[in-house]
Amino acid sequence: MQRDQFAFVSHMLDAIHRIVSFLLGLLIVLCLAYVAVSLVPGARVASLPGIAQVHHFGDPVVTRIADAPHVPALRRYVPLLLALVAYVFILAFDRVFALVHRTLWARAPLPAAKTAVMAADSEEAREELVRKYREIEQALKEAKRKRCTFLSIDVVGSTQMKEGASDINITATFRAYEDLLKRTFLLNRAWKQAWTPDGVMICFLDRDKALASAKTILEKLELFNRRDNKLNTPFQIRSGMNEGDVAIFDDTNLEKVVDHVIDVAGHMQKHAAPDTLWLSDELYQALEDRSGFGPVNTVVDGLAAYEWKAPVPAA
Repeated sequence: MQRDQFAFVSHMLDAIHRIVSFLLGLLIVLCLAYVAVSLVPGARVASLPGIAQVHHFGDPVVTRIADAPHVPALRRYVPLLLALVAYVFILAFDRVFALVHRTLWARAPLPAAKTAVMAADSEEAREELVRKYREIEQALKEAKRKRCTFLSIDVVGSTQMKEGASDINITATFRAYEDLLKRTFLLNRAWKQAWTPDGVMICFLDRDKALASAKTILEKLELFNRRDNKLNTPFQIRSGMNEGDVAIFDDTNLEKVVDHVIDVAGHMQKHAAPDTLWLSDELYQALEDRSGFGPVNTVVDGLAAYEWKAPVPAA
């Protein structure tokens, strides 16, 4: 079956789905209307044209259903039961049609890939290729860029931490650690996240939110180790931050973004001492609150690094 035939069948299924949903929805409306009309007191009101027609068509249906075994006692609830059954059918049809659509398009043939037809087999063709290349390169350079702050975090010695521990304790501890990070990122409006087994790269559109996230996680590590860590080794993390303009969009998958700004954040994290945050001198100078930061005798990617460490809790 060709792809256009799959599309035709899909449109037909959509039409059937809409018709069935409309009829069932109409049945629900009629049942509710019958209930409402039945509640209107007085013979004079019941004789009105619209209400009389509802009784004319609805009473035989309700009577026939009520004559079935075990139903007479539920006569007054028959319209509501019909409406409920119709609603259940609507939900069931929605699920069935969604499943049919997924199955159908999973088997649809993929569109034929477009291949380049121009080859550099002449000087003129080569010049044309160079021109198109420059146009594409210029378009990529002019792509709208966002000012983003990247925070990279990983666990120090995660493999050694798991040695000799039960699977239950490992799973429970790392899940609690992940929950701590996710709650913190949610509160500070992280924009994008890319997770690895023991690390994470987070993109923020607000520098202060990124810094608040890093500080909060480092500050809560001591409580986490006392309350949630079920392993024999305390959790220690390294974190790094960097900021810059990146071609990144709402539908961008952070795992696929390749940029020097992200690389520097990751390198700062890898060079950082346990339970510290490292960032470049350039980012340090841009901070409004620089308290707690101090220079370190290390240069990362040609950038002087500054370090922040959570204060020791009072005894």
